[in-house]
Amino acid sequence: MTVMAHAAAGVVAAYVIQRAAHQPFHLGVAGLAALLSGLPDLDLLWGWWRRRRAGGEGHNPHHALWTHTPLFWGIWGLLLAWVFHLPVALVLGLALVHLLLDSLGTDDGIMWLWPWRRRQYALWPRDLHTAGVRGLAFYRRYYRQPLFLALELSLLVLAGAIVAHELVSIP
Repeated sequence: MTVMAHAAAGVVAAYVIQRAAHQPFHLGVAGLAALLSGLPDLDLLWGWWRRRRAGGEGHNPHHALWTHTPLFWGIWGLLLAWVFHLPVALVLGLALVHLLLDSLGTDDGIMWLWPWRRRQYALWPRDLHTAGVRGLAFYRRYYRQPLFLALELSLLVLAGAIVAHELVSIP
């Protein structure tokens, strides 16, 4: 999934989590959720560095790193929640939503069973990086996939509706 989809999914997930926990949801939570939902992709920098160091070009292998696994985010999420006094359900829920989206909207998936298995799992995998496709050409190929386009648009519309509702309800 793209950065926009991760941020939108974070807003939607935070809304659901906060309402289920009978906690208030406001624009501050929405902003925090949009930010936290992108944290698992910080390993893009590590993947880029590893690829460059090996002299390679092409697809960034960050989904194959242990930093993109449920076990890592379970431990790291608990630590983040404790240090910053954030709701544990919110932090862990946002990380899980990110990982779920990376299993849907990618051609490689993530290592759900790491450290026991290094195999990456993806739902509806598409070979989007064929022949080293990157950048704008990649996104053209990505958005031609009806499932991915529909999922991203749905998340953006839902997140927009939630934020608009919060804006309208500000006294």
